[in-house]
Formats: sequence, C-alpha cells, structure tokens
Amino acid sequence: MKWPLTGGVPSEMSLKEDHAVERIYVAGYQDGSVRIWDATFPILMPMFVLDAKVPDVILDGANASVSSLAFCSLNMTFAVGTTSGLVRMYKLQENSGDSSFHFVSGSKQEVHAVHHGRGFHCNIAFMASNSPVRSLRFTSSGEALAVGYQNGQVAMFDASQLSVMFSVDCTSGTNSPVVSVSNYSIGASAAKAGPPQKEIATSAKFPTDVVLSLSKDARLTVVDSTSGLIINSLLLDEKQSSALLMYVIIDGASDEEQAQLPEDKLPCQSQTGKEEHVLDQKQVHGAETNKKNASLHPQSGGSDSLLLVCFEDVVLLFSLASMIQGSNKHLHKTKLTKKCCWSAIFKNKDDKACGLILFYQTGIIELRSLPSLDILAESSLMELLRWSYKTGMGKTMSSSNGQIALVNGSEFAIISLIDSENDFRIPESLPCLHDKVLAAAAEAAMSISIDQKGKQ
Repeated sequence: MKWPLTGGVPSEMSLKEDHAVERIYVAGYQDGSVRIWDATFPILMPMFVLDAKVPDVILDGANASVSSLAFCSLNMTFAVGTTSGLVRMYKLQENSGDSSFHFVSGSKQEVHAVHHGRGFHCNIAFMASNSPVRSLRFTSSGEALAVGYQNGQVAMFDASQLSVMFSVDCTSGTNSPVVSVSNYSIGASAAKAGPPQKEIATSAKFPTDVVLSLSKDARLTVVDSTSGLIINSLLLDEKQSSALLMYVIIDGASDEEQAQLPEDKLPCQSQTGKEEHVLDQKQVHGAETNKKNASLHPQSGGSDSLLLVCFEDVVLLFSLASMIQGSNKHLHKTKLTKKCCWSAIFKNKDDKACGLILFYQTGIIELRSLPSLDILAESSLMELLRWSYKTGMGKTMSSSNGQIALVNGSEFAIISLIDSENDFRIPESLPCLHDKVLAAAAEAAMSISIDQKGKQ
C-alpha cells in the first residue's frame, strides 16, 4: 500500500501476514467495472478490480453502468447486473491461464475459451431481457439467481445448469419496475411454523420454493421458483405507488428474541436530548411494547415468517403464509411523517431480525423495533457527518449488521448503529501520523541540546 504522507506509519494490523479479511466493501461503476475493498479496518484496502470486458469475447452492453449487485458467501459467487440487462457472474477463486466463458441467452448457450492472467474473471453471463436490472438475489444454495427488471419482468438463472429457468411478467401488464426480489423456501420454514404455514407446505397447490417479486406500484407476485408459474398476484395497498424494498423475516423476531438485544447495544449517537428520551421511553414502556409485539403473532407458540414492505410514506407488516395464499390483509401499518428513500433490517447476535433502519430524504436516520415498529433512536447525516442529503444518495447506501456505508461525492463513511461495536474503532487499525520512535529520538536530542547549552 502506498503511504501518501511523509512521516508516520500505515496500520500495523493491516500489514500482518496472517491478516484475515472479515468484511468487504463492493461498488459498481458507470463503466461496468466493479471494485472490491478489504473493509475489515477503518482504512479500506483495495483488493480487486473486476473488469466488465471478457478477453476475446464481444458482449453487447458489457460496458453499461452497474445497476445491482449480489454476493453469495456460501460458494463465493458474485453477480453484477447492468442497465443493459446483462448479468455477469464471477467465482471469487483466483486462477490463471485458459478457462471457459459461458454466455446464456434464452435457450441459447455459447461457450468461449478465454486466456487471461491471474485474478478473478467472469465465467458466466446471462441475458433474459434488454431492460435494466433492478434487483438480484441468490437462493440459499447460491446455485440459482433471481433477477428483477425495470420493465416488470422476473427471471431465474441456474448457474450450475447454465440455463434461464424462466422469465415472466410480474406486473399484470403495467410494466412497473421491480424494486425487490426474494427467495423463500416454504418447506424449510414449515417445521417451526404455525398452522397456516404448515397448511401451505402440505398442500399440493403450493410449490416448495417460491420467488417473491415487489413492483414499485405495490404489487406483490408469488412465483414458483422452478416452473415460473404465477401462484398469486395482489396489490398490497391501492393508494401506494412508491414501494422501496421488502424483507422476509424468518421466525419473525419474537418477544424473547428482542430481549436478547441488551441496552448497551442500542444506538446512542452523541445522545441528543430527543434520543435520550426515546431510549428512556423504551425502558419505561417495555411491558407495553412486549404486549403489543405478542399481539402480532396470533398463533400461540408459532413462529410464522413475516413480510415487511417499506414504502416512501408507510411501512406494512404481513403474515407471509397468508400472503402466499392470496390475502393482502396486513398485521401492522405505520405511517411515516417524512418521505423514506432507503431501509435495511438490523439483526442481533443470534442473527434474528430485531430492528428496521429507515433513511429519510431529510437526512434523518431512524431505528425502529420489530415487529412493533416503535421508534428506538434517531439521528441525522448532519449531526453525524456534517453531510446534507442529496438526491439518489440511497442508491449508494448499504448495510450489514447495523453498519451503514454511505457515499457523498468523493467521500465515504461507515456509521455503526451499535454503541459498543468496536470493529471500526480499533486504535491499532488506524494509520499513525505520529511515529513514537522518531518522537522519542527527537525528544532525546532536544534534551541533550538543552543540557549542552546549560553547561556552556
């Protein structure tokens, strides 16, 4: 790593030979390329640049802007969606020399022998639509990829079989953009679920695995992930036309699971008076909150999965089992006083969803409880970073385990919502502008000089 300043030393921890990469930061660019950094410590270290081009292969739309990204840690597979509709897949396993590149379009498949140097290279590219890619989501095994497009289509790609499994219109002809796709296994969740979900799992009418598609006009479509047949399609809210994201919450955040998030884990960014009030209210009204949460789980002892849908001005919570059966009746509805532009789910140590992060167009960042959606804490970009909100900022935001990554022009920042989280506050991980050895030598030299002058 180059050290652009004179004096000081780089981070000692990042230079250790046994350094393990614990987290990465990935960004897509307008030229179609993707850059990956080691984000284990506060100073991001460049790792790889994934070029949009494939050696000796001409791909239409290869240099189109990156519009969506997805990563599967299980098999280290990376997917890149572009505004041309092209989806590239990379295996993050370094290799050199000759390899095969597969281009899959509809029922056609092309195989090219390519020669390249060391590094990570694109090994598969899919094309099922010329419409921009809006959302990507791997299945739990990482072998298949669900894709949502700007024109309302949803496709499923099988990377192991090198095929387009299906491509279907999920908007009933409205061509409303797909803003979010998700994969859900009915069979895997039925064992712990209440009666409605077990009924679905044992019914021949419903498949084992489904794809959920949410369009901007608030239409949710349930698709058989194998055949592409539409099982159900329903409007979640006829008054809404600004859907942002949806989240499937498995075994949806019970009272006991929420209690596992201790008070010292709650966000308290500089503790403004309003935030202190909100946190105090959570402690005082804990019993009322638990009672309210319990009412959202009508099946005693059940742990049915929930579907959380975020719009610009409202958040809706549904029973996923009921929705798959065709019911659009929500369990909970919370109206937002400000327009939301981005959201994310926050999980506790047990990987249970326990909070919802909302980012507003005013620059306000809000943390709400699940499933009651009560406000737990609030802060702002101006307070934390002295930034003002800019249009489109939500497109470059990402979140993992309560840590939000933001981009503002040429500036990059990571905000941690966990008060006791120290991953990005380790002093040894920061570059040192003050060299202790040089400082000690300078101090010794100064002392000797003073002593000599005193003797004279």
